Amino acid sequence: MKLQRINQIQLPNQSFYEIFFPILFIIIGLFGAFNHALWRDEMQGWLVAWQSDNLIDLWKNNAPSGHPILWSLLIYFSKNITGTPLSMQLMHWFLGSSAILIFWRFSPFNLTTKVLFTFGYFPFWEYFFVCRHYVIAELIIFIFCSIYHLRHKTYIPFALCIGLLANTQALSWSLAFAVGMTLLLDWFLNPYQRKIYMTNKNWIYDLISSITISFSLLCFGAFSLLQVRDSVKLLSSFIDIRHFLRVIGQIFGGYMLIIPNSSRFFDLILCSLITFILLVSTITFIKCYRMALIYFFSGTIFLFIFNYFLFLGDGSRHYGYYFLLIISSLWLALSNQDQQLTSSNQRNLFSKGNLFYFPKLLTICLTIHMAVGIHMVINDFRLPYSSGKETAEYIQAKGWDDSPIFATRDVEVATVSGYLNREFYLPELNGFGSYAQWANRVTLDRNKTLDQVQVYLDKFPKVNKLLLLLSNKSSIKNLDPGESIYLDKFKVIADSKFENSFHDSEMFYLYWVERIVD
Repeated sequence: MKLQRINQIQLPNQSFYEIFFPILFIIIGLFGAFNHALWRDEMQGWLVAWQSDNLIDLWKNNAPSGHPILWSLLIYFSKNITGTPLSMQLMHWFLGSSAILIFWRFSPFNLTTKVLFTFGYFPFWEYFFVCRHYVIAELIIFIFCSIYHLRHKTYIPFALCIGLLANTQALSWSLAFAVGMTLLLDWFLNPYQRKIYMTNKNWIYDLISSITISFSLLCFGAFSLLQVRDSVKLLSSFIDIRHFLRVIGQIFGGYMLIIPNSSRFFDLILCSLITFILLVSTITFIKCYRMALIYFFSGTIFLFIFNYFLFLGDGSRHYGYYFLLIISSLWLALSNQDQQLTSSNQRNLFSKGNLFYFPKLLTICLTIHMAVGIHMVINDFRLPYSSGKETAEYIQAKGWDDSPIFATRDVEVATVSGYLNREFYLPELNGFGSYAQWANRVTLDRNKTLDQVQVYLDKFPKVNKLLLLLSNKSSIKNLDPGESIYLDKFKVIADSKFENSFHDSEMFYLYWVERIVD
C-alpha cells in the first residue's frame, strides 16, 4: 500500500492560489525589507562586509565571528546595490523568496500544508525578515530536495549543496551530513542507482569531480570554524540527564516552537515524552522511503550530538534546523513514493484514533508556526526590532553625525553605527570601530562607563564636547532628558531616550558630555 500523501485535497481554484500565496509572501517580504529595523546580529554581518575593502580584509574581519565566510561573501558582493544596509536586506529578501518559490513549485505537499508552512515562523519571519545566514541553509536544502532525482545523472549539484551548507553556519553541517549520508547509502544500498548512474559514459569523472568539490569545500568550511576553536567549551560531563533533556527540548522547539523550562524537571520530562511521540510519528510516516528515513536520522542525530557536546543553541533560529530536517525529510518521502518499501502495518497508520496520525499532528504544528509567524511579522511593522535606526535618524536630523561620539556597549551600538555609516570610539576596543571585534575587545564593567569617558577625555584633550551613546544596561539610570550630573572634570546632560524596541538591549540613550574648564 502506498504511503498516504499530505497532498490529497484539491481545490477548484488551486492554480490561482498557487500563484497568489507565493506572490503575497514576496510582496510582504519586500515591504518588510524596507521597514525592518536591523538589530545587532544583523548589522554585525553588514558592517563586516562593508568595512572590508577586498576579500582578504573580508576573511580577516569575518574570522573572529565564528561563522564561515559564505554569508559575508554574499553581503560583500551585494553591498553596493544601495550602499546602505538595505543592500543586505534586499539580497536576503531575494534568497528567502527564491526558497519559497522552489518550495511551491517542487514540493509535494497539498495547498493547505504549503500555505501553513509558507507563512510559518521560520520561512516567514526568522529566515525572511531577520537578515542572517540561516536563509542560505533553507534555500540550499530546498534545492537539494527539488533536484534529488538528478542523482541518476550527476552528483556535482549535490556536492555543491554539501559544500555550501558547510560554509554557511556550524549547525548547517547537520544538513550537509544528512545530504551526504543519504547519497552515500543510496549508492551502496540501491543497485538500481548504481546501474542507471553508470550508464553515463563519463560517470567516473563526474564522481571524482563531485567528491573533489565537496571535500574541498568541507575542508574550507572546517578551516573557517577552526578560527574560533578556543572559544568552544566542551561538555564537562559525558552523562548529564538534565542537559540531555534540554537538547530534546530543542527538538520539541522545532516541532512546537516552545522550549521547556530547564529549571523545572517536570517540564523537561513532559516535553521529552511529547517529543518522543512526535519523532515516532514522523519516523513511522517516512519509513516507507528508506532514503528519507536515513536523511532524517543522520541529520537529527548529528545535530543532537552537536547540541549536546558543543553548543546547545541560543534561540529559535538554532532549533529551526530540526524543523528544516522534518520538512525536507517529508518532502523526500512524498516525492519518492514509487520507490517506497511497503509495510503491512501502513494501512493502519492514518486510521481514526491512531496515536501516530501524522498528517493531523503536522497540521497542528504548522498552524502554531503560522500563528506565531504572522504575529511576529505584524508586530515588526508595529514595533521596531531595534531602536538603532530611530536613534541614527535622530542624530542625522540634528546634524550631529559628524560630532565626536563615545559609545558602549560595542555589540549593541553597532546598530546605530551601521545606520550612520561611521565609527564610534568604543571603550571595549580602546579605540575607534563600528562593530564588535571579538578577537580584540575586552569586557568592561558597565557601572564604570563614566570612568571610561574620563579616559577618553584624557586621551583627546582637544575634545571639549562629545556625544555619549549608551545601550540600555549601560544607561545612566534616573537621568531624564534635560537633567544633568556633574563629575570632577566633566558634566553629563541627558538629551534623548529611544525605548521603542522589541529587544530591550537595543534601547538607546543619548547624552552630551561637556568638559569642565577651570
